[in-house]
Amino acid sequence: MPSIDHMTRSEVRKLARRGKLIDESFKVFQRTVYPGAPDDQVQAMRICFFAGAAELFALMHAGLDDGLSETDGDLAFMEQWVNELERFHKRTNDTMTAGGRQQ
Repeated sequence: MPSIDHMTRSEVRKLARRGKLIDESFKVFQRTVYPGAPDDQVQAMRICFFAGAAELFALMHAGLDDGLSETDGDLAFMEQWVNELERFHKRTNDTMTAGGRQQ
């Protein structure tokens, strides 16, 4: 399976409907960043990966304004943490590319 970044919206939504989006994202991450990792390390990473996803979900809901539609504050809040994640993702990709590993 290709990187999640290269999947179409319909492929991402299909994985989400099947309850496999975060799991597939983890598998792509593990194969790309830690190929050949021992099973116990893969299991520990999977727990951390899912815990991070769950924490982000909780933080997103805690930081949003109450109401049925988004506010300017909601949009700014989301933009800020999305930018943080994108910076991290870019640094990770740059490091992997510099180390000879390609996604």
